[in-house]
Amino acid sequence: MLARDFGFLQGEALVKFYESSPGTHRGFCGVCGSPIFSKFDDDKSGYGLPLGGLDSDPGVKPELHVYVSSKAPWHDIADRLPKYDEDA
Repeated sequence: MLARDFGFLQGEALVKFYESSPGTHRGFCGVCGSPIFSKFDDDKSGYGLPLGGLDSDPGVKPELHVYVSSKAPWHDIADRLPKYDEDA
């Protein structure tokens, strides 16, 4: 998600960040612990957004799969989208 397209309607002060790996900051609700979004030191133009937290269709479809060499062994990718072992 582009950072310029993201904004809080309320509750911004409740978001707490944790640096999960160098340069990656994961934001969680400070009350319930739900993941909200991730920020990246090396790319301030975009945020990582966990799609499981959305209430409605985001209006976009997946275009590819990245880090497939690290996927859970029980997860089968059943579509024909391009697959990459690393970031695309």
